[in-house]
Amino acid sequence: MTKFEHLPNQVIYEIFDCLDVCHAFEAFFNLNIRFQYLLINSPLFLKIDFSCISKSNFQNCCTYIIQPNVHRIVSLRLSNPLSIDLFLTLFSFNASFIQLESLIFTQINFKKLEPILTSLSSLPRLYYLTINNNIEVCDSSEIYRLIFRLPVLKHCIISPKFYGGSLSLHTAKNESSPIEYLSINRHCSLNQLMSLISYTPKLNHLSSLSISETSNARINNISMTYPKLTRISLKLWRMSFDSFKLLCSKLFYHLEVLSICTRADDHYLIADRWQQLIINHMPNLRIFDFQHYWEPLDDNNTEQRTYHLLIDRFTSSFWITRQWFFAHQHFSRRGIRDAVFYSTHPYRNLYELHERAHNDACPRRDEGKNLARRVNIDDYRAATNCSLQFPCATELSLWGKGARGNFSFIADLSHMFHFSKLTHFSVQCPDFGLAQLIELLNHLPNVHSLILYANTSYLSSEQIQPIHFVSNKSRISNVTIRGRCTIQQIHLLMSLCPRVKCLEIEIDEDQLELIVRFLLFEKTNHIQSDSLKTKVSFLKEFDCLQRKFLYLFSRTQNKKLTPSDDLSTFMLSQQSSNNNLFSLCFFNPKPGMEQKLQRMISREKLLNDYSIGSVFNYLYLWW
Repeated sequence: MTKFEHLPNQVIYEIFDCLDVCHAFEAFFNLNIRFQYLLINSPLFLKIDFSCISKSNFQNCCTYIIQPNVHRIVSLRLSNPLSIDLFLTLFSFNASFIQLESLIFTQINFKKLEPILTSLSSLPRLYYLTINNNIEVCDSSEIYRLIFRLPVLKHCIISPKFYGGSLSLHTAKNESSPIEYLSINRHCSLNQLMSLISYTPKLNHLSSLSISETSNARINNISMTYPKLTRISLKLWRMSFDSFKLLCSKLFYHLEVLSICTRADDHYLIADRWQQLIINHMPNLRIFDFQHYWEPLDDNNTEQRTYHLLIDRFTSSFWITRQWFFAHQHFSRRGIRDAVFYSTHPYRNLYELHERAHNDACPRRDEGKNLARRVNIDDYRAATNCSLQFPCATELSLWGKGARGNFSFIADLSHMFHFSKLTHFSVQCPDFGLAQLIELLNHLPNVHSLILYANTSYLSSEQIQPIHFVSNKSRISNVTIRGRCTIQQIHLLMSLCPRVKCLEIEIDEDQLELIVRFLLFEKTNHIQSDSLKTKVSFLKEFDCLQRKFLYLFSRTQNKKLTPSDDLSTFMLSQQSSNNNLFSLCFFNPKPGMEQKLQRMISREKLLNDYSIGSVFNYLYLWW
């Protein structure tokens, strides 16, 4: 059998071409001198993803791969503000990035975008630009203006995580952008949206998170036409059907795909009005992806019957011949009654499943297979006897309360999902037990991103046993914990997920030093002999912590756990489980926490080379 390292160069390059260059660098660079040479002198175009990488590997990749091969980079992804800052100290976006076609920024400080966008105008092949999860807290007009000046940009996505700034962009006069795909995932008024798209006469696809009501006079003044605009996705929380109809008459004649989510105005539920609107103003429409939410006023069936009379009109031949079918649900979400009428076709990427209300007698519910890739289950009880299946789902989120101690829903989920396909799992249930999490993760072998809600859960000695198996096969590398967590929860988490690389948490300031010291303990190999007292002090704290664990996990048992029991043995065996961690993010840090953290790291020599910085209400530590 031929050994891998004996394969010819051409075969090795074909393997490299299937990998992100950073992953190839980590996997092969230290194998031998030949592989170092192949990586550094590769003739392939480079796709670089810095979404999850340590600072040392980042620097090495920049030095050995990017620096000599800037002209061969076709895509670049930078995914935290510290790596972005470091990259910009090493490189400038100038004409040397001659092949760069796709650029993605995640968690970039919005204020730093202006000089970057100015320099991007010199790139001759930049077709795709994505700005995700940035913090938009200033007037963003100049940002959009600079984006619209990029000479060859075709595809643009802007998704601020927080937006508190204004948008006062004037309507374009003699300016136009080549953008064909524009997604703006923020709230804006119709006036603002029309000002934005006035710069994009070649627009083919438009998506906006939320559009508010505007005067019909303003809509009547729309003079531009968009003959290439064939796909639109909108959320209209505060726009009446009459205003939407007027907007359609101005802009949507060539539309082929309409994805729309509305609320409150019952006129959106009148099938005959939709039929006339589509025939007269959207004659080319192929896909009608519709959701309408409303809040029922009472608990009896009178109002349901009224709505049923409306939605039953969506079963005429007009809808059936187009293969447009609908269903609806009555449910309670966070104590508020709600209802939704929606398309049942598989076009939507996100599906929300709600627990059926106790008085929901409607037979028109969704069933069969749905091709959504992201599924939110609003209450674990919604999965009980659910006939839906999601064969393509890769992301699953669980919400609601009342799940503690309930393991039967795991079997329900197994009938709905291919567990092996799930890669992102989120639990936003405040009373979801750790024992349940362990059992569920045991069925999710390929999850690499996990979001949890901080809670206090106790395990029996019998429940500790599965941690061995789950932790050994865990692939989870990114973890986010919502709510303030404690050192006990962090310890359990790192034991359960020993391959975590990036951790985002919220903690009390009095827990800061203990938690950071625990997480960085494996990095203290660099500590000099004069730090011995610090290590001894930590070990004493750790021993105290062990005793607390033994107490917490034995309080529900008749027998008393001792250090010789499985729990203690397992915890001690997991002390070296933090080796993979290289990124910490603290949500809602207290004033002065950054300086306190720096002093601690310096005093105890926990890290040699690291970066630290704050952006809005996040504090980042990267090494």
